[in-house]
Amino acid sequence: MKFRILNILYFSFILFQLGCRYPIAKQDELESDSLFLEITGSPATDCNAEGIKLSKAIQLDQAEVVWDKCIQTNPNEVAVHLNRLRFYFLLDEYELFKQKVSKEAPSRSSVTYTTVLKELEVRLRNEERVILLDALSRVKGWELFAYEELANYYLQTGNFAYAEGYFNQILEVVPFHENALYGMAEIQVQKSNWYSLLDYAKSLEVAAKKNKEFHFYFLKANYELGRYEEALKWAESAPSTEKSQISFLEIWRDTLLVLKDYPRWDHLLPYYRKAVENGYAVPESAFFPTLSKEGKDVRKASRSGRS
Repeated sequence: MKFRILNILYFSFILFQLGCRYPIAKQDELESDSLFLEITGSPATDCNAEGIKLSKAIQLDQAEVVWDKCIQTNPNEVAVHLNRLRFYFLLDEYELFKQKVSKEAPSRSSVTYTTVLKELEVRLRNEERVILLDALSRVKGWELFAYEELANYYLQTGNFAYAEGYFNQILEVVPFHENALYGMAEIQVQKSNWYSLLDYAKSLEVAAKKNKEFHFYFLKANYELGRYEEALKWAESAPSTEKSQISFLEIWRDTLLVLKDYPRWDHLLPYYRKAVENGYAVPESAFFPTLSKEGKDVRKASRSGRS
């Protein structure tokens, strides 16, 4: 028994001598991480260096205190904000970090936080950017901006459920928010929800101020629902910028293939050639079916089940 007590006391002494340095789940990541940023020639140089040193030495409590104090005394030092976020990210302590940002409540006009977000984007630290945006979504003034950034991120990464959730949060506050409506329309295309797509297209027809390229959604929905004449009207009324997009041209072409035995391509050719100028590489003879056997097969496939 005495021997066991002596062993425990000895082990405790060793831990104390090492500054209570003990293994943690993320120890390797913290010790070897190369994304902590050094600072020179700044009032934050010393505390930033100390924060990095303590983080890599797994002195977690001390590091946390240093990062917080460093930000309090240097609130506009972007690198310190990035390093503190990195510290909590590597530890998977997302909620604790979000609570700190919420408590600090940065102004929506904060150049520092805008720069931090931009730096994270440029440095491709996307997961950390998502954590910061989620934190900012809890701060007054940042909500809509954060929701939109998060929605666009999840839309781009194919997580439509998350994207839809954030877009819906925007639309609850601003029912005709233009960018949110475009985002929701894109999701309906991906999910093949054609009636819902029509609803969002109708809202865009009313709400669109900056971007008038909503005709594609009417064209796509009506085509998929078998309303070919209606689809054709939307194709013909679209602005030239939309007509020059290959996704638009393809459905416009397919609509004509369904409606006509031998459609003329005169109206489509200028926009197809514009697309080619912009890098589209499919030959004209392949894109527009002709009287060749290959063309007949294309027409037959397009008309099958739609006439």
